[in-house]
Amino acid sequence: MQQLGDIVDAGIDYLSMTMPNDNPHIISWRSGATAYLHEIAATGIEITESRRLGYYGQSVGGSFVGERERDTIAVYSGERAKAAFPRLYRPDVHVSRLDVQVSFRYDVSTANVAEIARAQVKQSNRTISSARHRNATLIEDLRGGATCYIGTRKSEQFARIYNKDAESGDKRYENVWRYEVQLKNKYASKLAEQFTSNTYSPPMHATVFVKQWLKHRGVSTPWMAMAELLPLPTITKQPTQLEEKLMWLQTIVRPSIRVLLKYGLRDAILEALGLDDLD
Repeated sequence: MQQLGDIVDAGIDYLSMTMPNDNPHIISWRSGATAYLHEIAATGIEITESRRLGYYGQSVGGSFVGERERDTIAVYSGERAKAAFPRLYRPDVHVSRLDVQVSFRYDVSTANVAEIARAQVKQSNRTISSARHRNATLIEDLRGGATCYIGTRKSEQFARIYNKDAESGDKRYENVWRYEVQLKNKYASKLAEQFTSNTYSPPMHATVFVKQWLKHRGVSTPWMAMAELLPLPTITKQPTQLEEKLMWLQTIVRPSIRVLLKYGLRDAILEALGLDDLD
């Protein structure tokens, strides 16, 4: 298969990490996070005192380091997130959010990438049960921009595919579309752990992960990558109390009721369950 253009950028695009203040490494970790914040400020961006999400600290553009009673947070975006990850990630930090992106320049101007992605998610939903259907939303504006959102912002996994050219207004991104996946909490921590495995370089790992994640939802991507060699971050779902009760009914109660029904004891069953007053 011939590639339709070239990858112009790939890697981590947003990073949010927290560490408990009783962690024995908190002082050195916090110092490293703050030191990098001041390096960013040294490029000519003003550093300000600010408060985010109950944390009080310092901000430089989209980056922030702050503290509260029980923990410390460090947030970086864009190229700064990419640089901060190898400096600050440790197995004992909690990664609350991790965004990974691939920016792809098409050989020719392409306006319907987001629309096609939405249609592909819709087509993929036809092959799975309704309970597993994924939502995909298409948003267009009058400047020629378009974005396909896959999932919901409140969920632990979410993606956006958008026209980077129209979004940025920067000529450097002419004909560039960005494919971006956002993970939170346990999913983010698992992906961060994978990024330290040294299986691939961070940019290569990003291209593989984003391609796999979207492919799993029916969306094709224009670049070529070894897309089946890394497991997607997964979380073993624990059954809720309601699910456990339903499972108990199915596995324990139902067989007994079937036996009793064979003996014509339907009314006795309803009475025993307190359901004899139902029509």
